[in-house]
Amino acid sequence: MHKKPPIFLPFGKQAAVKLAASGKMDNIIEARELQIERKHFYVELRENERGKFLRITEEAHGRRNSIIVPSTGADEFTAAISEVLTNNGSAPL
Repeated sequence: MHKKPPIFLPFGKQAAVKLAASGKMDNIIEARELQIERKHFYVELRENERGKFLRITEEAHGRRNSIIVPSTGADEFTAAISEVLTNNGSAPL
């Protein structure tokens, strides 16, 4: 028996169905994909009726994990990553 892959939605299934029916889904503004070792990463700048946001999805071993960062916090988010790498001595040269 073939099992259907799960559907990953950023909100409840019922709300997603209502949004899809109304045509109000996320628009991808810009996207990049990269592979690091066995993991695939998808970095997307998206927009919906609530505003712009950054979605970072990691896919590995058939599983997906995503984080959403509102565009208003993207600079602070990337600065925090840079600071953690610098303080740890692991920042790329």
